[in-house]
Amino acid sequence: MIEEVKNFDHFNQIKKEKIFFILIFYTNKSEKSKEVVKIFEEIKRENKDLEVFSVNASEVRDIHPLFGINTVPTVVAVKNGKISKIIYGVQNKQYYQMLLYDAPLKAGEKRKFKNVIVYTSPNCPWCSTVKSYLRQHRIPFKEVDISKDEREAERLVRKSGQMGVQQTEINGKIVVGFDKNKLDSLLGINK
Repeated sequence: MIEEVKNFDHFNQIKKEKIFFILIFYTNKSEKSKEVVKIFEEIKRENKDLEVFSVNASEVRDIHPLFGINTVPTVVAVKNGKISKIIYGVQNKQYYQMLLYDAPLKAGEKRKFKNVIVYTSPNCPWCSTVKSYLRQHRIPFKEVDISKDEREAERLVRKSGQMGVQQTEINGKIVVGFDKNKLDSLLGINK
């Protein structure tokens, strides 16, 4: 369940006690705000240790000005008392899950990220599939749209011999298309 921030003092207490948390600014009058809260309820169910709080900006009026927020919905990731990311408006669940990359590790959990680049172009359905798969496994990646970057497109052709997308580069090795087994192997995803 998402805990409601009651007032400024309550917010300061949360900030002092929590290393990392998500803060959702919303209002009851905004359908988009309600949609974001629903998405985070689902994310919270899947990530029980994740600390998620919400602020009804219509009722608690002294917190959002601290962040320079003047629109709802807005989602803020707070790490060590400071903003690490801000997302304005409604996004999809996978997009919001990127905020979790800043979450601290659980006891015994190790996180060694590989250098992952996803080469994309507009209207590429497999590009979206790969990006969603990486987000699902909490693997950060850089996205390069080769339709907008001719040098990167040429570099990719030299490296892989392939002109099209979707291609993923993992620590210098190229995976053409959504080859789940090869991606899992290179990323160390055990299923």
